[in-house]
Amino acid sequence: MPGLVTLPHSAFGARRGTKVLFCVFGLLLVASRVALPAQTVSPLGNRILKLITQPKFQTGFWGIEIASVRDGKVVFALNEAKHFLPASNMKLLVGAAALDKLGASYQFETSIYGVGRTDSNGRLLGDLVLAGQGDPNLEGRIYDPEQEVAPKVLYPTFIEQIADQIVSRGIKSVEGNLVGDDTCFLDEPYGAGWEHADLLWGYGAPVSALAVNENVFTVEIAPGDTVGDPALISSIPILEGTLLINQVKTVEKALSNSIGIDRGVRRNSWVIQGKLPRDHLRLEYRLAVEDPAEFAASLLRAALERRGIEVKGDALARHLHPLETLEEGRPSTERAKVLQSRFLPEQKLASHQSLKLTETVKIMMKLSQNLYAEMLLKKLGAVSSGVGSFETGAAAIKTFLERTGTSREELNVSDGSGLSRTDLITPESMVRLLLYMERHSAVNLFKDTLPLAGIDGTLEHRMNKTPARGRIRAKTGTSAFVNTLSGYVETKAGEILAFSIMANNVMLSAQEVRGAVDQICSLIVDYDPEKEGANHD
Repeated sequence: MPGLVTLPHSAFGARRGTKVLFCVFGLLLVASRVALPAQTVSPLGNRILKLITQPKFQTGFWGIEIASVRDGKVVFALNEAKHFLPASNMKLLVGAAALDKLGASYQFETSIYGVGRTDSNGRLLGDLVLAGQGDPNLEGRIYDPEQEVAPKVLYPTFIEQIADQIVSRGIKSVEGNLVGDDTCFLDEPYGAGWEHADLLWGYGAPVSALAVNENVFTVEIAPGDTVGDPALISSIPILEGTLLINQVKTVEKALSNSIGIDRGVRRNSWVIQGKLPRDHLRLEYRLAVEDPAEFAASLLRAALERRGIEVKGDALARHLHPLETLEEGRPSTERAKVLQSRFLPEQKLASHQSLKLTETVKIMMKLSQNLYAEMLLKKLGAVSSGVGSFETGAAAIKTFLERTGTSREELNVSDGSGLSRTDLITPESMVRLLLYMERHSAVNLFKDTLPLAGIDGTLEHRMNKTPARGRIRAKTGTSAFVNTLSGYVETKAGEILAFSIMANNVMLSAQEVRGAVDQICSLIVDYDPEKEGANHD
């Protein structure tokens, strides 16, 4: 079944100048299924080709471009204008566009409104509405190389802060409902081309304009006291109205554990089944919430009630469904804007200011946080058009990339995280982006968000004992039969190169393909233009 554990652990269009083209020895051409350049070969090109034309890689498809940031001259290129699935290399596009469009110091504001008057007894005679504005980092996370996911807490920081502000406003009770409002974005929780098996887990959390605790909760499973007892199962945070169906039995110590998780038939229910040995350590699984806006409303309601504020109505979600925005059979941005929730300044009871955007982009890049990428994509769409959606976000990305020299026809953008199997981009377009950012005012901040080989982020354990350690700043990308890496290299000769390596359809383990990608990086680190011109393999 989809949730069964084995767990998922998930100016420069004209700059090309003269390409260094290659020819390859006859035997290599016969043996390889890689589409190879047809003229001269450089030492670096020869070494890369010898690596990726090994028989074990011959069924795959490789795209590579390497260019000097100094003058844009291409050092090596292979299938650079072909389309590839980029996986999480999509986050490079989103991060660069966000820093460019919103600015490195941009801060989100998330507010709560009292829709109705407050009487002299502190009763809010109406609804309390928590309105999301697309901030993916409501918990105020700062990148920590030791912490790959948000800290596990019973009470999310953001919710506690908002609840305290409401208390300070003298609210004693809420006569109406507590509403989580995410109408800043269209209600499109999942991107086109996402795989069904991804939707259960934290890394596939649904996209919403209101995201508390990164739209995930943790299920803890511990063995019972004696063989045959049900396991002990709990959720963090505690979810109001959520049903965890416990079908896990405690078994003898010598037996292995086997846990399966899937969504139940009933809404907001999860089935957890299997067996857990009596001496086994507690297990933890990060699962995606079903409705982020309702999740946020439920958490805030519970926080207020812990403070003695009664909410007499329900915890509800208010969405803007795509079907509501149709005009003549197509979604209309103008109609969507009319249907979005609007509030008066005097209705604001509390608000939360986010950290600067750079902190959020750093977590997205270093940890490859999917939800952050999707929410930033939609936020770019909201800023550009008034309504956040996958379509408006993709349009904003394409508009930005046109400035780098990439036309709208050269790529397909279905989401921001790269989870989609319908994202398409070329290595050439990725290098154009990197060269553009090299001349951007935010270049240092942009580079600082990228994982550093052998040091941190998703590259912490890669290239650790190679010449590439500390010399590669790049974004990783991994999904089924996809392995990508794009970023910057500081060579031993002191030159800075932009590169994009994309491997698709290689039917080997991700670890083995990553190994080949990392070897290419070590070869690039050794690149010396003076020696390249003097020696040939």
